[in-house]
Amino acid sequence: MEEFDPDDGYENKKQRLDAASRKAPWVVDVDWDSCANVAEMLHQEVDAFVRYILPTPAEDEVRSLAVQMIQRAVTKNFPDAKVMPFGSYQTKLYLPLGDIDLVVMSQSMAYSDRVTVLHALANTLKRAHITDKVTIIAKAKVPIVKFVTIWGKFAVDISINQGNGVEAGKMVNNFLKEMPALRHLVIVCKAFLHQRSMNEVYTGGLGSYSIVCLCISFLQMHPKIRRGEIDPTKNLGVLVMEFFELYGCYFNYQEAGISVRDGGTYFNKSQRGWSDYSKSSLLSIEDPGDSSNDISRGSYNIARVRQTFAGAHGIMTAAAYMQSSMLNSRRTGRTVSLRDHSNPEDLSILCSVLGVTQETINRRRIVQEVYDKRTLHNILGVAPKALVVDDRPATNGASSEANGAARSSVKRAWEKADKEEDVDYERQRDKQKKARAEPEVIDVDAEEGEESRYGIPPKKRRRLGKPQDAHTVFTTDDEDEDDANDRKDDIVIHTLSDSDDSLAREEKEYAVVDSGSESGEVKVKVSSNGKTSPVKINRKRAYWASKAMAPGSPGSSP
Repeated sequence: MEEFDPDDGYENKKQRLDAASRKAPWVVDVDWDSCANVAEMLHQEVDAFVRYILPTPAEDEVRSLAVQMIQRAVTKNFPDAKVMPFGSYQTKLYLPLGDIDLVVMSQSMAYSDRVTVLHALANTLKRAHITDKVTIIAKAKVPIVKFVTIWGKFAVDISINQGNGVEAGKMVNNFLKEMPALRHLVIVCKAFLHQRSMNEVYTGGLGSYSIVCLCISFLQMHPKIRRGEIDPTKNLGVLVMEFFELYGCYFNYQEAGISVRDGGTYFNKSQRGWSDYSKSSLLSIEDPGDSSNDISRGSYNIARVRQTFAGAHGIMTAAAYMQSSMLNSRRTGRTVSLRDHSNPEDLSILCSVLGVTQETINRRRIVQEVYDKRTLHNILGVAPKALVVDDRPATNGASSEANGAARSSVKRAWEKADKEEDVDYERQRDKQKKARAEPEVIDVDAEEGEESRYGIPPKKRRRLGKPQDAHTVFTTDDEDEDDANDRKDDIVIHTLSDSDDSLAREEKEYAVVDSGSESGEVKVKVSSNGKTSPVKINRKRAYWASKAMAPGSPGSSP
């Protein structure tokens, strides 16, 4: 059993494994040589991280197709239902491992029993093959149905008739338009808390809505931003560090509450009646859509979140000082490289507190595979919106041009294969039509030197029948009754004696066929009155088809 330090700051084994597998693939997108100081380095790194971690067009399209599948299944069984997304999926602020929040608005569900509706919804999702396991949380304040989709492995939460989430998403989208730096700040904060399992309210952490409001308030109340002294979009790195510093070291959680209404303000918790003397250190954030609602009152473990913010600020400050001294050493020529190569992660400041886990990389690969195979597109019968080419450099340093050229080459190869497949399909269909119209002819030795599809020479095929078995020429099952009646005279019966060896029997069989006429016409008795009828039959078909075992003959296998 592996030993570990119980005071290492991680709560479980998963956090330790994630910390060990963290990588910084975004550093290859940073132009380190153009950075004149540490502030520029951190700014470009934050921007590169957000561009890397935000959903690609392919990932967003796969999620939208998963939502369409759910909408189609729900509206099929509940015609008056309307399925709408909200939360991080609505605002496009979700991480690769983020869930999808949906709400079902329905009048028929509103007047039905809550538990019955949840179970009916769960059965609908399973019958539609959207998921194979559904969890129903009926006793919560907001009852939900939780499940993971089969395609893409997306975690989905569905609530019933809770429309306030949709309105909140619209307000957040308005803030994102007014504050361009808000998206970067929210993504970094969400990723930071997610890797430490502090992003869920039921575990005492900060929910997605609380994180967004916290970031909005930070930008609204920043003194230099209010005075117009700095441009937030050009100082992302400094803002991230100051965010950790404010809420980790200086914010007064005991007395001050946060409001983002009317340009942002702080209020006294006691005057609002939101102070809890037994839990005075709780964070209070006013709901922008409902001033009487405290959206962060369920974050009972906010003290640990605050401590984590303070630790991140201290670590990033130390890393920034170290990088500053290294830059000064390079400028003055007082640096010596002991390695023949450079690692971009050595210049990173953000990776000291943040990283991309292997689980995140694997999940993005799964989603990309679903998109490349067009699985959900085929199920829903829709065409892809557009060809998506990832122009970000690969983690091994390959250029984006080479990556794009490779993808274009693969696209052309797939298009060529699809065309060939269509041609083969048309040929196969023509052959099937021709086979139905004409009797099938089995040509074993089409060419003298040609072998069979299994690599066995035609004249050395293994015989499955026995000499005493009767043999018949088979007919296809898809013939209609008229064709079957017309071909009753085509049955050819041969019997062989046990004394004949294999080669002699073969020669006799050919001799029997050849002796009829030069044209291959043979007269065979097929009725009890002794009447004969001429049958035109291929010479080689007569022999090889005669080797087939009759289903009702002795010695035939069942």
